[in-house]
Amino acid sequence: MTTTSADSAQLRARLVDHLVEDGFLHEPRWREAFLAIPREEFVDRFAVHDPTAGRCTHHDLTMDRAGALAAVYSDVALVTQLDSGGTATSSSTTPSLMALMLERLDVYPGHRVLEIGTGTGYNAALLCHVLGDHAVTSVDIDPCLVERARTRLAGLGYRPRLVVGDGALGVPATTHYDRIIATCGLPRVPEAWLTQVRPSGIILVNLGFTLARLTVTTDHSACGRFTDYAAFMFRRADLSEIAPTVQDIIAAADRDGTTHQAPLPPFLEERSLQCLHAIVYPHVRRVIVHSDDGDLYSLSNPATGAWARACPEPGGQATVVHGGPGDLWRNLLDLAAWWDDLGRPEPTRFGLTVSSGGVHTLWLDQPDRTVMSLPTF
Repeated sequence: MTTTSADSAQLRARLVDHLVEDGFLHEPRWREAFLAIPREEFVDRFAVHDPTAGRCTHHDLTMDRAGALAAVYSDVALVTQLDSGGTATSSSTTPSLMALMLERLDVYPGHRVLEIGTGTGYNAALLCHVLGDHAVTSVDIDPCLVERARTRLAGLGYRPRLVVGDGALGVPATTHYDRIIATCGLPRVPEAWLTQVRPSGIILVNLGFTLARLTVTTDHSACGRFTDYAAFMFRRADLSEIAPTVQDIIAAADRDGTTHQAPLPPFLEERSLQCLHAIVYPHVRRVIVHSDDGDLYSLSNPATGAWARACPEPGGQATVVHGGPGDLWRNLLDLAAWWDDLGRPEPTRFGLTVSSGGVHTLWLDQPDRTVMSLPTF
């Protein structure tokens, strides 16, 4: 069976209908952008991860165009690049998350946007369609990704400014940007961004498993709320420090260390607590393994070498083994107790203030109700 541009357009329309019905797309201009930009122009070979089966399905537009197009226009992330160790280093974000973020960005004609994480270039194309390519700058640390994105964008008639560099440092600019949108996860909001955005401009960034929407003030601080659940691939420069391999996690299950008994609160798996833990301790990776032999909670911090594992015992207790600097399990328990004392608030009740010096302060419900200064790294 041969697929045509008409097939692609039909699949795009179906995806847009899905995004509208599920409440991710509201504004006509973004609906038009998703209808106009063919996502397949930015991905040729990719993989789709199935978390239920625990495996990836690989697709190639040149080998099976119909099957690949069906995957392209599903509401899934497409893994487009792996490093030598098998860690994903680039992807095309889930369309629903793209749509949500683009509408949260609240851009208007005349606004200049800086995108952190060019990736495939698809998100930049959506921005170009709405704002014009003259208003869009995108930066990525991978020169190969940038050049491929440049070619793909040019093929559709778009020529935004593409920059090779570490997005956490911003980009050289003679004027301020009105918006920064980060399509990669970061542990903290980089200080450089606070001077890159004009006063009253907006920074939209993934911290932990949530989106933070911050408004920049005249003194180069920023303040705003966590708005939605979201999880992006981490910025490339952070991956070596915060992304343990499967082998690391398995090894932690058999490692010798300090053993003690500790509480196992029944709410440790609640999504809100997981989000908060990822915000406070962004370098700590957390995995829960369910098996016939019982559950295993694994924590690891590749940046420091700290690790912990906890095996549940009767009576709400756990046998905890940990090693390296600090006690990751104790940190989790202390945070869980603190969150429980606050009444177990949802992440969207929290907000964040970032000072011009980079100090991150969490607040609850309103900015003057500060509850925690986040650790610095």
